[in-house]
Amino acid sequence: MQFDMPAGDFVFNVFGRRFMPHVKIPLYTEAFAAFGITDTAPEPLFGTFIGNNHEDGVSVHEHTDPAPDGFAHVRCNWMLKKPTVGGDPVLDGEVVPVQEGDLWLCIASHERHATTAIYGGERLICSFGALVKCSDLQHLANLGT
Repeated sequence: MQFDMPAGDFVFNVFGRRFMPHVKIPLYTEAFAAFGITDTAPEPLFGTFIGNNHEDGVSVHEHTDPAPDGFAHVRCNWMLKKPTVGGDPVLDGEVVPVQEGDLWLCIASHERHATTAIYGGERLICSFGALVKCSDLQHLANLGT
């Protein structure tokens, strides 16, 4: 996949982290289709965003994201740039090793997720965000619906 950085400014998040929310990236449909997800609604809080961790020692804290009843907040994340050390996703306590160019799925409303701290460079991701009916994710996980 080819990535072209969208126009716009980064918004400061916390020390060493910034993001560019609600960007238009033409690969949204293809990213979700890679995981067999075809029926999505835009995630309203951040939508698709570019995330950038750019200071040594910075990570994303463990958390879950909100979703309306019957839906899951789902993120397809694409690693655009990876530091020398760290920057890997942590899903439900398990570090998932990824490389530049990798795409991974996080059911953000149902999985506790975070990242490992970065050192020696920056982490740049494109995070495609969607709301998906829980019943449409049964091929990936039992979400209790």
